[in-house]
Amino acid sequence: MKGTKVIWIILFNIFIILSEIFFGIISNSYALVADALHNTGDVMALVITFIAIKLGQKQATFNYTFGFLKAEMMAAFVNSLFLSLTMLYMIYQAIYRVFYPEPIESIYMIVMGTIAIIANGLSAYFLNKMNISHSHHHHSHSHHHDEEHHHHSHEDANIKSAYLHMLSDTLISVGVVVAGIFIFYFKIYYIDSILTIIFSIFILKHSYPLLKESFLSLLDANITDISIETLDEIIKFDKNILEYHDLHISKPSSKYNFISFHIVLEDSNLSLGEVEDLTDTIKEKLKEHDFNHILIQVDTKSHIRNTINCQLGSEES
Repeated sequence: MKGTKVIWIILFNIFIILSEIFFGIISNSYALVADALHNTGDVMALVITFIAIKLGQKQATFNYTFGFLKAEMMAAFVNSLFLSLTMLYMIYQAIYRVFYPEPIESIYMIVMGTIAIIANGLSAYFLNKMNISHSHHHHSHSHHHDEEHHHHSHEDANIKSAYLHMLSDTLISVGVVVAGIFIFYFKIYYIDSILTIIFSIFILKHSYPLLKESFLSLLDANITDISIETLDEIIKFDKNILEYHDLHISKPSSKYNFISFHIVLEDSNLSLGEVEDLTDTIKEKLKEHDFNHILIQVDTKSHIRNTINCQLGSEES
C-alpha cells in the first residue's frame, strides 16, 4: 500500500516537472526551470528508494553474491552528479543573464509556481501522514526481531527525508511566485536570474552530501560512524586477542554496513566453543553499531601482521 502511494506521488510530481520545464521555456524563466530540476532530483530520490526496496527483495545468486545492494548508491551517484552539473550550468547562464537580462512572461511563473506550491504541499502532506502512520505501526509491533526494527527505522528516515525535500520544494515554488509578481508589476527581470543562482546554490549544497556518500560507497570506503578507538575496544576486549588485521569496512547501501577482519589469538589450544564465544561477543557489540554483515577469521600467533589494514598483494593464508 505504501509503495503504491509513493508511485502516485512520483507520477504526480513528474507531471508538475514537465509542466514547469515547458512553461519555464515558454516564459523564458530560468527560475522555473531550476525549480523543475530540483523537483526532478527529489523525484529521482523517491525512485531510488523504491527501486532499492524492490532490488533488496531479490535473493543473491552465484553470479551476484552480494545481490543488488549497490544499485541504490549507483543510482544516487548518477542522479546527484547529473543534478550538480546541471545546477552549475544554470548558475553560469543566470550570471550571464544578470548582465544581459531578457523579457520574461511573468504570468506563466505565477500560475505554474502556484500549481507547484499546491502539488508539492500535497505531496509533503501525504508523505508526512505516511511517516506518522508507519511510526504508529512500528511501535505497535515493538516485540519484533531487532533486524526488522533496524529495517523499519531506515524506512522511516527515507520517508522523512522525502517529506523534507517536498517541503523545501514548496518553499522554492513560493519564491518563484513572489519573483513572478515582482516582474509582473515592476519589470525587474534580473530577479529571475538572482533567484536561479540562489536556488542552484541551495540545491548544490543539499546534493553534495549524497554525491560524496554515494561516490565513497562505490569505492568501498569506510563511511560508517565507528571510530578506530571504539573498534579497538570492541575487538580486543579479551587478553587472548593479540591483534586484528585485514580489516575491511564498507557501506554498500543505506541499510547495510559490512565489516570483516582476522583476529590473532594468544592461546591456540582453545576449544571451538571457546573461540565461538569470543567471536559471538564481538559480533554482538558490532551489531550495536549497526553492522549487519560481520565476518571474522581466527588465526594463530604465526599470522601476526602488526598492521590493521589489509596488505594487498601479500600472500594470503
